[in-house]
Amino acid sequence: MLEVDSESLRALSSSLIETADAVAALDPSPPVETGAAAMPNSAFGAAAAASAEPILAAYRATAERIRAMADAALASAHSYDEAEAAFRDQLIEYQGGL
Repeated sequence: MLEVDSESLRALSSSLIETADAVAALDPSPPVETGAAAMPNSAFGAAAAASAEPILAAYRATAERIRAMADAALASAHSYDEAEAAFRDQLIEYQGGL
């Protein structure tokens, strides 16, 4: 029989989904805009103003990658369970023929 803890894979998937949701909820725009407004006409202000959108895009991309990991963990759990059932059924069939 396969030695895979599919429940742990499901728990990992669930945890990763929660993490992805938390990352997706991050919005750097308000503090970045505050920082940019606090230092107008400065190199920092200009850099801060230009950074909000790329940072937000990076957070969203990271969240999507984490979701992909969650999907892979869940798919693996299902796949292992299906393989386990198929192997078990085949073994029972072989044992019945002896």
